[in-house]
Amino acid sequence: MTHRLEFVETIHDRAAVRKLLFDYYTDILPRFEALGGPELDAGDMADDTLNDPGTLLPPHHRFLLAYDVSNTLLGCGSLKRIRDDAAEMKRMFVRDAARGTGLGRTLFEDRIAEARRMGLKWLYADTIKGNRAMLAIYEKHGFDYIDRYPENTNPEEFAPYLVFLRLKL
Repeated sequence: MTHRLEFVETIHDRAAVRKLLFDYYTDILPRFEALGGPELDAGDMADDTLNDPGTLLPPHHRFLLAYDVSNTLLGCGSLKRIRDDAAEMKRMFVRDAARGTGLGRTLFEDRIAEARRMGLKWLYADTIKGNRAMLAIYEKHGFDYIDRYPENTNPEEFAPYLVFLRLKL
């Protein structure tokens, strides 16, 4: 499958990005809730993300979108700056149609390369406990397991359901 990746400066097709984020939250929230996490609404989460696009876009943050040859969104990932020298890797998602094509690896590695271009020294991340697919990617790329970091953007009450990681760039 051919795909194109782009760090966007603005969100041109809000409806398509909202649907992609909705699909991401629809995928991840049941796993979070199965661990005992609170029930959250995928639509509300997608809307909250898009209602403050400044948390996704330059100059401080980055939002990477992946498209197929017909410009259909296949996946995404973001970098959210949390300090002058650090960012969080957030919202990595690949739609079912593109899974197994290497797109997830590319989304992951392109964000690490972008963090280096931004002059960052540290990358942080969290993922749901037991999310072996994501944990394997983090481990492969040299992330270390750590305690919850103070700048983590999730509410502190979510910590029992999450794993926290860090990479020195």
